[in-house]
Amino acid sequence: MRVIGKILLCVSLGLVAFGCGGTNTEDSNLVSSENEQSQPETEPETASSEPSSASVPRPSQTSESTQVPKAEQTPTPQQTPTPVEAPLANELLTQLDTLTIEPESAIAPYDRAQFPHWDDEDGDGMNTRLEVLEREKISGVGWYSRWDGIWYEGEGGLSAPSFDIDHIVSLSEAWDSGASEWGPYNRDTFADDVLNLVAVSASSNRSKGGRDVGEWLPSDPDGQCFLSIRVIQVKSKWDLSVDQVEYETLRNLIEVCGSNIPQIPTPPEASATPIPSTPTPADPTPTPIAEAPTPSTPTPQSSYGSSYYTTANGVDIDQYDANGNGDINCGELPSAAKPVTVLNPAEDPYGLDGDGDGIGCES
Repeated sequence: MRVIGKILLCVSLGLVAFGCGGTNTEDSNLVSSENEQSQPETEPETASSEPSSASVPRPSQTSESTQVPKAEQTPTPQQTPTPVEAPLANELLTQLDTLTIEPESAIAPYDRAQFPHWDDEDGDGMNTRLEVLEREKISGVGWYSRWDGIWYEGEGGLSAPSFDIDHIVSLSEAWDSGASEWGPYNRDTFADDVLNLVAVSASSNRSKGGRDVGEWLPSDPDGQCFLSIRVIQVKSKWDLSVDQVEYETLRNLIEVCGSNIPQIPTPPEASATPIPSTPTPADPTPTPIAEAPTPSTPTPQSSYGSSYYTTANGVDIDQYDANGNGDINCGELPSAAKPVTVLNPAEDPYGLDGDGDGIGCES
């Protein structure tokens, strides 16, 4: 009986345990499934209000009717900036502004002999005058005077007695602008500095004399531009001063002219007569050989030397420059041209007045 009682008790306990456990598990699963179905799906919030790239449909998946148009932005009216005049970028004006502006002065009276010139600086057998003429000659035409716009054919080769080589910044102007404090070497070098030299008509050179740009300007407008540019370049190179009038004139010219050297205008057609060709069979008669022409007597003519000397016979002294080197010595002058009057004893570029009494080539 005890055994049967135990068996019944065990069976009863197992049924109770089995029924309670199964019912609880199914109920639990059922509640869990219902809760999951009733819970709404939510996206986690992000810090940005913009939709992520994953949630935005691609253009191929979105029709035009479903695209959200962007809000139109009213353009902000822009004010037209007031034009501002750009400063004149000119190296020449910069150079001009670095020059010392002061009245002209000198520590001693000007003496042209302090500036020996027309040297053969490079030892090539040509003095400075000839080198300037060679540099500026336009083949087949001659020379162009920038001061007055005159063309000059010359007398052949580098013979140009009617043209002067002008010191753009004259020697006396340089003296009063600082050169009086230089030593002999600097004065000699300055006198032959090709940057400061130009071939011009003798008449325009005499008109200019020793005056600066505040006192004299060329008649040719392009010549005024050329002069102003070169004066600034030379005075800047040699650290020479300018006075107030000279400064203002230079500034006004450069603002008009700019910084480019004016081009020489187109030259006139060469006037040279063609050389006859060798006779052809149609003209069998040979051309007779002409006798060598007798040298003509030099005629009075304005030139560089006439600014400083008067010969006894009144002939332009430069007509006696037999070797065309731009320099005259007493041995080249005929007796009829002697003695020579030196117009200003302080200016004797050919060195004809050895004793400084105003009379040259006396013997």
